[in-house]
Amino acid sequence: MYQNNADANGYNANKKELNLSDRNLRELDTAIIATYGECIEHLDLSHNRITRLEWLYQMPNLRCLIMDDNRLRESHFEKLKKVPLPKITTLTLNKNELSDLDTTAEMLQQIFPNLEYLSLHGNPMCPDNLCLQPFSEFVPYEYAHYRDVLSKSLPHLKFLDHFSLDAKQLPKDSHCIKQDKSTQQPIISFSGDLWSKLKNFLSVPNATNSNTGQNENGNRLVSSLAPSYDSTYKGVHSEGNRYITNSDL
Repeated sequence: MYQNNADANGYNANKKELNLSDRNLRELDTAIIATYGECIEHLDLSHNRITRLEWLYQMPNLRCLIMDDNRLRESHFEKLKKVPLPKITTLTLNKNELSDLDTTAEMLQQIFPNLEYLSLHGNPMCPDNLCLQPFSEFVPYEYAHYRDVLSKSLPHLKFLDHFSLDAKQLPKDSHCIKQDKSTQQPIISFSGDLWSKLKNFLSVPNATNSNTGQNENGNRLVSSLAPSYDSTYKGVHSEGNRYITNSDL
């Protein structure tokens, strides 16, 4: 499991990871910051209610930040705009309340200029419901625009939501993500190695059971956009990455 070698506070010294997900936190305790701030590289705060973010400046070595489901809006990042956080290269903000694409892109560019992995599923500004038929005729075009705005704002970005932004894999027009109605799968190819590296980085925006994120057999679901590789993680904590290693970042 995710916290096998973690202490009582959820800190894994071997991996330099702190997992504080699902604790109904409204702010990060100063004692936690004082104890772990200097050494944390991976921080999971998903499924809380944290909206004050200035403590990020007290974590100088942080590289991976997971804050899914915290009701975060663009305004909550305002106080971080003056001083960027260039060491953070992985950021997941799934299922928050980011509502404006241009504002979010500008905010991410100013605060997290070196992002390589970004996931924004479930925010109002993210057109991620690509499996809807027949009402999703224009969604592929919306997603292409969304992808282009973010990739231009974040020049180091390698992965956005479910898609690699590698020039060799990135299709040249928005038709690439149009749904095949017979299979309900996106017309896009992933290599097995690529997906195995990222299969747990992504959120689950379209689960059959919205409360549990599980299907009728009790298995955790991956989005309908993902290839049909099995996921090895069966937990219920963050919907961001757990298995991208230091060498991958």
